Amino acid sequence: MKSRIEPQGLHYYDRKSGTHILLDEIKTRSSAYSLAPRTVSIAITDECDLTCSYCYVNLKDSFLSKEDIILYCKQLDRFGTFDIAFGGGEPTLHPDLIEICNTIWKETNLGISITTHGHHLNEDYILKLKDNLSFIRVSIDGIEPIYSQLRKRPLDNLLPKLKLLSGQIPFGINAVINKLTVNHLDDLKSLFLEYGGFELLLLPMWHKGKFVLTDNEWSTLNQWIENNHKEIPIRISSESKKYLKLPFLFDNDEWDNDYGFIGIDKTLRKNSFTKEGISIGQYDTFELLLTDWRNTVSVLN
Repeated sequence: MKSRIEPQGLHYYDRKSGTHILLDEIKTRSSAYSLAPRTVSIAITDECDLTCSYCYVNLKDSFLSKEDIILYCKQLDRFGTFDIAFGGGEPTLHPDLIEICNTIWKETNLGISITTHGHHLNEDYILKLKDNLSFIRVSIDGIEPIYSQLRKRPLDNLLPKLKLLSGQIPFGINAVINKLTVNHLDDLKSLFLEYGGFELLLLPMWHKGKFVLTDNEWSTLNQWIENNHKEIPIRISSESKKYLKLPFLFDNDEWDNDYGFIGIDKTLRKNSFTKEGISIGQYDTFELLLTDWRNTVSVLN
């Protein structure tokens, strides 16, 4: 198991099972905290072959190089990151994704996840990834007719892909929550249970620098999570915390060093919604980059 030092204590993580163990009785010092965020998402491409109306990514034919991705991951591993999440765009369109995952799995202790629309998954692709991947997140905002309305493809094309994942790679479902989807979460839960999902990640919709849900919709979401979180594993985007009153959500008032994002522009940011970031290329070492990152995040909080 890999370990890191955090304000809450000594934290262990197993990338194969996804198990986290926190020894919170151990007192830690700020000078010993792991420099890197616990989880880092990397947008490895801005290319996507879907045209979802709410997508905030500036889609174009652009990829991070295999060499840069592997370099970033090795350095993040060295400074305490537990897992990296490849996204985009659509990461399965990156020509080197399988090789990248295989290399990182063999040469680091990082857990690896992929966030995908799932339509390019097939038996051969899954076979090549299964021993070098912790988790796959499949974006499904709701059942029909919601799915087709938002994703412009029929859900029936995707469901056989979920069956292929079963028993091969643990998978979860990501759902964008907006006025169209917030009242249909029971249907999504049924699909999640039917196909053996591992985790449901809810992502309240963000547009032009702010969330789009009304107060009533936030209340609906809060109540649904409260009613269902004991039955199925639910996560929610960290930026949503202040809009919800849920005691089981992890929070850290001392230093929010849980999550970071590397964009296609090679900047390290607090999350994918934030335009401001630290340019990786301006630093000679990742240690200096992450030290500045830690100080920046502390100030922002």
